[in-house]
Amino acid sequence: MASPLRWIGKLLKYGLIGLVLLLVCVGVWARVVRRSDAKIPAPGRLVEVQPGRRIHLLCQGEGQPTVVLEAGLGDHGWSSWSPVQPQIAATTRTCSYDRAGTGWSDPPRVDPMPTAIVDDLRAALAAAGEHGPYVLVGHSLGGPIVRHYAHRFPAEVAGLVLVDGSHEDQMTRLPPLPKSAELVVGLLPTIHFLGLDRLTGAFVSDTAARTQLARQTSDASVANTSWIYDHLAQFLAQARDAGTSLGDTPLVVLTASTMAGPGMPPETAAAFHRTWVTLHEEIAKYSTRGSQRVVPNSTHYIQKDQPSAVIDAVTGMVKEARAAAAAMPPAAPATR
Repeated sequence: MASPLRWIGKLLKYGLIGLVLLLVCVGVWARVVRRSDAKIPAPGRLVEVQPGRRIHLLCQGEGQPTVVLEAGLGDHGWSSWSPVQPQIAATTRTCSYDRAGTGWSDPPRVDPMPTAIVDDLRAALAAAGEHGPYVLVGHSLGGPIVRHYAHRFPAEVAGLVLVDGSHEDQMTRLPPLPKSAELVVGLLPTIHFLGLDRLTGAFVSDTAARTQLARQTSDASVANTSWIYDHLAQFLAQARDAGTSLGDTPLVVLTASTMAGPGMPPETAAAFHRTWVTLHEEIAKYSTRGSQRVVPNSTHYIQKDQPSAVIDAVTGMVKEARAAAAAMPPAAPATR
């Protein structure tokens, strides 16, 4: 008669073999599904920014100034901004877009640092025939990106709205994230290789949600997210080196009322949020016309938790830009 230890050993052996076979099946399934994902049509236009390289741009509405929406890390335009773009587009021209390597955009040919991202965005807007001045709206990591745009091309920016935007010194001043959160992000390439990130979509019935997940878990998107996360210190340093002063550019900083992540104890979350609010207060002071608002009942994705707060901030900035443009004296006629 076999001893209990031998039975346990066999169970572990065959359980491990079964798990490996299951992971292989999921990985193969995910590769097949991703080939199908690549055929999902883009909701907007693919405009060429370099020979053979295109950026996806979704523009709606009419009027000036044009609002440009910049997503955060691991996200893309349509996924991030669909809760608010149609409402903003009812008042003025509004464009969301996918950074190179995300959504429907082609992968970048250089490292996805702030300067390269801003150059892509500017080229995409020009290629699409979209004209400034722009009200730039950035969520999370999109915050330093749109500020980088404003530092480099201030004449093209009518105002900025930062939606729980990142601060260039957050890595040294915020309390450290729980090891579990860092582990999940660090394992992202492995999770993607095994197809586990795409597997969650098999249980989602909503077509829009499945499409968002499909574009967020493409090979290019995961590679882009992982690269920026691994080089986040250098990314934020480049944004910092461009300068912090925004002069008198109108600026609204929206801050989440809660900052909590998986595995984060309440006391750590509270300390994290206190520092986060302080960082946002500092960003608001980068402009002589800056203001900061903590949005009640919101987490990091304010545009999804409290879309009206984002819509009101952006449309308010649009009205302010229109009033400033109307107050400008007419251009003098050209002389011969």
